Amino acid sequence: MNCKVVLLNPPTAAPSSEILLNLAYLSSTLKNAGHEVLVLDATAPHHFLTEDEIEQQILQFQPNFIGVTLTINYIPQTYEFINRLKKLKIPIVAGGPHANCLPEEVLSNGVDIVAIGEGEDTVLELADYFIGKKETKDVVGICFRNKDGTVHYTAKRPLIENLDRIPFPDYDSFPIAYYTGSSNPESNPIFWSVFSSRGCPYNCIFCSSHNVFGRTYRARSPQNVFQEIEFVTEKYGARIFAFQDDEAFINKERIIEFCQLVKKSRYPLKFSARLRIDNLNGQMLREMKSAYFRRLAFGIESFTDETLEKINKKYTVETIHKGFKLLEKAGFAAIYFNNIIGFPWETPEHLKNNIKEISKIPKSITYFSSTATPIPYPGTKLYEQYHKEYGFTDWWLDPKRNSLLSNISAFFMHFLPDQIPLYIEDDFWNYSPQMKKAITDFCWKNSSMYLRRCLFPHEYLFIFGFSKISHMVWKFSPRLERIFLYPAGWLVKRLAFVKKTSFINR
Repeated sequence: MNCKVVLLNPPTAAPSSEILLNLAYLSSTLKNAGHEVLVLDATAPHHFLTEDEIEQQILQFQPNFIGVTLTINYIPQTYEFINRLKKLKIPIVAGGPHANCLPEEVLSNGVDIVAIGEGEDTVLELADYFIGKKETKDVVGICFRNKDGTVHYTAKRPLIENLDRIPFPDYDSFPIAYYTGSSNPESNPIFWSVFSSRGCPYNCIFCSSHNVFGRTYRARSPQNVFQEIEFVTEKYGARIFAFQDDEAFINKERIIEFCQLVKKSRYPLKFSARLRIDNLNGQMLREMKSAYFRRLAFGIESFTDETLEKINKKYTVETIHKGFKLLEKAGFAAIYFNNIIGFPWETPEHLKNNIKEISKIPKSITYFSSTATPIPYPGTKLYEQYHKEYGFTDWWLDPKRNSLLSNISAFFMHFLPDQIPLYIEDDFWNYSPQMKKAITDFCWKNSSMYLRRCLFPHEYLFIFGFSKISHMVWKFSPRLERIFLYPAGWLVKRLAFVKKTSFINR
């Protein structure tokens, strides 16, 4: 007897053009065991599903249970939708980052069972439970309410040590056309995602990924990763792959061996990856360059030693600059990195210092740089240390702080989409007027520096100048900006001279 399972990304989650690898892994695991699966990603940008459509498909499929992945984004609306699904009288199991972090809160908002930890083994045991082969108390890594209302936790789910045994993701359930509007397998350079490892041994105070995968670093073998890439290439025609690990290349010998396998491939492949700036060395970068790694991203976060120490990054500004010199020497011409500015101890001087240090990045490196203010996610040291002082306890349950975004289409957003403080005001840190101005100034100075590297002078003058006008009008009236300026951004973004810039097509 098999189990019928619906895996759902609810319509209240944030739209994304990237595949949901967590659901793709669960789906392939269930199918590999002979179970039936219906995947419903309600927020795929080119295949939105309404709540009515979701209900209809669930009722037609008649599953034994519904598995819902939960993130913190728009969680109040998600809880409302889950309580609507309760009327279908089908058990609801929740997993994902938010469920792992706050399982009892999730149980209090309509969910029957919460899966805690990595889900591949747990979902198979849950399938056995729902077809009568197992008792709930014998399913490892879950929690649920007893008949008296108390919460019962089963034994903790051990981490999966041998990641090679997990089936490859179920890409069949995620047609690329749903995410890009095109069946061209190269229509999104970060759609074909790869997780080559799990767990991050570092302990940054703002990061919550350890809630699911723990801090024990576990890596797939280079051969297993390459087999997945060859399989996806042959079946779907993919040529560009994005490593999504928190830190894929801690083991230098492992990445070098993978690169050597790539160079022997008969396919023309390209890769992007996220790395730590302090984990680089010359041999690794040379091998990656020769194996067609083209886009490297770094969570640098700050260019100030005080902040780097307080957020526990375990490196200094000097280390960052050494990393950029290695990248320059290896010939990587395009780099992406994050800035997190406005931590509670920071002042306008910290931000000015960051700009000064960013300006020292070697001129031969074209970079794109995002900017955000710190979000105190539950389960992080940043939240635990400051939520009482700043009054944002349980902020994710407040619809005013965690609601669907609107009026965020403007000319300047075409070209500065990741300068987030320009269009989303911080709700956590009670910034002074001077600090708010410093944050805005940082966004403009930072974007000015990387746009100059990406564009010819006349292109830069037009796009940057017009973006500042767009932002000024948008602050006064988003509707007015959309009528008069937004269409110009749509047109300019599609001009040939702009398409060459990596930050738009990243």
